[in-house]
Amino acid sequence: MQIQRIGTFQLFTMAVLSQLGSAIVLGIGSDAKKDAWIALLVGTICGIGLFFLYVCSYQLSRERGSLLNILQEAFNRPIGYILAFLYYGYFIYLAARVTADFSFFMNEVLFININMNAWLIKATILLLVAYACYLGIETIGRTSENLFFIMLSFTMLVVILMFFQEQFEFKNLRPIVENGWMPIFRTVFPTIITFPFGESIVLLCFFQFLTAFSTFLKKGWLSILVSGSILIFASILNVGVLTADLAKDFNFPFIKTIEHINFLNFIRHLELLAILIFMIGGLIKILLFSYAGITGMSELFKMNSYKKMIIPLLSIIYLICVLFMNNYVIHIYIGLKVIPVYVHLFFQIFIPVLFFISLLIKKQTKQTKPKRN
Repeated sequence: MQIQRIGTFQLFTMAVLSQLGSAIVLGIGSDAKKDAWIALLVGTICGIGLFFLYVCSYQLSRERGSLLNILQEAFNRPIGYILAFLYYGYFIYLAARVTADFSFFMNEVLFININMNAWLIKATILLLVAYACYLGIETIGRTSENLFFIMLSFTMLVVILMFFQEQFEFKNLRPIVENGWMPIFRTVFPTIITFPFGESIVLLCFFQFLTAFSTFLKKGWLSILVSGSILIFASILNVGVLTADLAKDFNFPFIKTIEHINFLNFIRHLELLAILIFMIGGLIKILLFSYAGITGMSELFKMNSYKKMIIPLLSIIYLICVLFMNNYVIHIYIGLKVIPVYVHLFFQIFIPVLFFISLLIKKQTKQTKPKRN
């Protein structure tokens, strides 16, 4: 069977859209108040560092295959299998979380006057994800590539229009670092560094599909820079229009910010753009985590086709969403306060640092080992 491939730019767009995902509408970094944009700037720099940790780990791997191959090479078979199983379960759980984010957002913003059942929204999303996963990674790559330009155009339009609004006040952003650097660092670590930038760990499951990994190694970090820059601009707009205190009180501050757009009494009520931005980013993010979990589990259990795992695993994602993610306040608290500390740090930083060191030592040992005549 021919292995499907994706181009460097396609993976670049997948990375950007997945990192924006729900982060742009949730208003991450609000704990730093006026300095949220500084926290996001620092988080972006840290995110670029994590990106190079992941790609360099993949480069050190001899086989350069799946995440399972890398973990087996770094930790040997038993431990590698266990960690791979945990990672694929982690991706499935993250897919469930983003699906729940999607459902909460749609109910509060799009279906505000309609009694739409959350289970129906989640089922519809996952049916679309199932279809895309069935078509394969090439289809996902092409879809992401096309949606990227749509999302980028909408985002640039919103940013440009907002800076011309009377409601936008630069004084809301001053004084800079009013409360010192500690609130900024506490916001960056562990929240911003793990959500969304640390979630690029999922890209380790997609490097194997690249037509030219060496190109992505050199230029892929720009995906972190682009998504980080968009989040910084969104944060500046939220604080500049709503003020830091109000922005923190709204569930989806970016929506409230866009509601203020009124350009020459002609262009107004562009909330639909924010909805489209979230739908595009959220859908790609769910797709990436779902596809990573599905293909990974199928390899782990030696299935001859990953397509046999689509329905079972998406059913598990659906059950997690429906049974355990029904309260928005609890969902957000767990996602921003509990998961970053007790889950994200383990999978995004601790284990990657360990397998990077292990692969580096093994490579150095192999190079210094004397050759037999």
